[in-house]
Amino acid sequence: MNNEQAKEIHLLLFTFIATFHEKILINFRKCADLQPRLKKNHAKVLHVLYRQDSLTPTELGKMLDIEKGGLTTIIDKLEDTGLLVRLADPNDRRKTLLSLSPEGKKYMENVIQKFRTTLMELFKDVDSKELDKYIENLRYITEFMQKLK
Repeated sequence: MNNEQAKEIHLLLFTFIATFHEKILINFRKCADLQPRLKKNHAKVLHVLYRQDSLTPTELGKMLDIEKGGLTTIIDKLEDTGLLVRLADPNDRRKTLLSLSPEGKKYMENVIQKFRTTLMELFKDVDSKELDKYIENLRYITEFMQKLK
């Protein structure tokens, strides 16, 4: 990779992130009447645990780029609301695993359904061929990024 490619990737990634937040996440947060109402980092933790099943706090913090102290506060809050549970790691007694509680899974299924509804509304006027290309490109980008070390 050369400097110009790195410059363009940087610009595209941050433009994508900003546009994603502006066009999709903000619309979702406006429309979704979810209880309990969570802060953004709380929601990110729940989303990752929904997809990963269980993680150590260290693994979760690295994935979300959240420092240990801030993550502990988030975990405590989610545990207090009944959405997250701490479990002993069966393979290592020194470790704790974080997982969604049954209420947390139900909450996330509700969030995902409301998010799908928001997406259907946002994309309702998009040409089906453009939408197929968008999905194909997102799939490619996701698979490509997962290959990075």
